[in-house]
Amino acid sequence: MPAGRDIDWLLPPDVERLRTLERWCLVLLELIRGRIAEIERRDRVTDAARNGPAVTPLNEWKLEHPIPIGRGGCMLVHTADCRLASGRTRPTTREQALDALRQPQVETCSICPAAQELGITDP
Repeated sequence: MPAGRDIDWLLPPDVERLRTLERWCLVLLELIRGRIAEIERRDRVTDAARNGPAVTPLNEWKLEHPIPIGRGGCMLVHTADCRLASGRTRPTTREQALDALRQPQVETCSICPAAQELGITDP
């Protein structure tokens, strides 16, 4: 932010309302990232249709392993193009992703639409 610009008028003065705005921004960011991934996937399908028969990738998912520090940690299932996935991932088929999600220590990514695309619904 340029020096001399005062943004205090823009933000509420108390922590409670600032936390509310913070949460709202995080939810909005999650929705935006999901929409971007959806549009990018749609564009790839459109480009593939223009360029010839579509080839369905064998590994449309990634399984991310937790950092091996201490005990615990949760494995995450991501879509293949999720930008939140770390370098600790391995390619996974749909069936392998669904099998992994049957384990209590495996969850879907909260940013990419993996749960939606796998047909997972909250209990």
